[in-house]
Amino acid sequence: MLLTGATGFLGCRLLRELLARGEERITVVGRGTPDELCSRVEAAVRWLDTPALAPDGLAAVRYVSGDLLQPGLGLGSQERARITDGLTTLWHSAALLLLEGDPAPLHHSNVIGTRRVLELADEAPGARLMHVSTAYVAGQRSTGHIMEDDLADTGGFRLPYEESKYTAERMVHAWASSKGRDVTVFRPSLLVTDRPVPHGLPSQPTDLLLRLMEQITDSGLDQGATVPGLLHAPRRSAAALPYRVQGDPLGSLNMLQADYAAHAMVRAAARTAPAAGVRTMHVTHPQNVTFETVAAAVETRFPGLRVSMTPTLPRPTPLEKIAANFAANPLVYSTHRRTYDRTNLLAAVGPLPDPEPVDHAYLTRTFGRTPATVR
Repeated sequence: MLLTGATGFLGCRLLRELLARGEERITVVGRGTPDELCSRVEAAVRWLDTPALAPDGLAAVRYVSGDLLQPGLGLGSQERARITDGLTTLWHSAALLLLEGDPAPLHHSNVIGTRRVLELADEAPGARLMHVSTAYVAGQRSTGHIMEDDLADTGGFRLPYEESKYTAERMVHAWASSKGRDVTVFRPSLLVTDRPVPHGLPSQPTDLLLRLMEQITDSGLDQGATVPGLLHAPRRSAAALPYRVQGDPLGSLNMLQADYAAHAMVRAAARTAPAAGVRTMHVTHPQNVTFETVAAAVETRFPGLRVSMTPTLPRPTPLEKIAANFAANPLVYSTHRRTYDRTNLLAAVGPLPDPEPVDHAYLTRTFGRTPATVR
């Protein structure tokens, strides 16, 4: 078995799940020397508390230096032959999550990088491919029930990240069709945890929201303020601070516990019989989280902040003008009225209970945590 992305927020959890299921040999490909890669991966995996691992559980992992940004993943011919010999399953979890700035790195990592992983899979014709995509390939489609086989760009995309993952998925479909290969595509939604994540370990996507809120509440802004300036502005005393976001007041977010997502994905992969073609599974929560619930948890984390969403934004404050131009604001880009079909996922995981609710109490723990120290 081979895994990319083991140093990521989801990837380290996938690795722990695979080890707990008794995989005897897992090759992890990632950046840095094998020793550096081993140190990062083991720190993340050992910090997780589920599922249970034997004291020597990580002995099954072999570390190989590789990079999605390099031709051939930066692997020599002998190394490629070694890691593809007898390979039965290839998990491609590595991706760049970048919500601001130049879209070129996203295309390079998520599209061209996936192409390079497929080229490696070509050298292991008996291997099944587990490709980690995202529920946000649905793009700007804000309403309706998204089926697991839906893959269209007619609604466009809000962010280059979404488009890069959509393009990668289309490429995987073309590859599977032309080569007669067995592929499972997993589409997780916004993954979260309510455990404090130690410094230096993979952070969760919602940390971006916390950083934005910290910038808003900690900064004294004037008409000439800029987003970079928010990072260096002086702290001000806590006071009532209205913050309006332009969007659908009845919108919601689909948020799923990362540990549950990894467990469901590994379980689904193990229980799914090999077959040529692509099967897609939405790794999503059965219940969306309302904007009001998210806003209330944010307000608990930042006393004095008053968050609301409005279809229009009349007479925006200087702060609201700046935040409105911050495309990476998760309160905006991930809020919809759409829901996600989970038929294929439920058929694959079998009698797996639904995840616990992502409610106000859960999000208060998620947003209210303070970074822990690695022990």
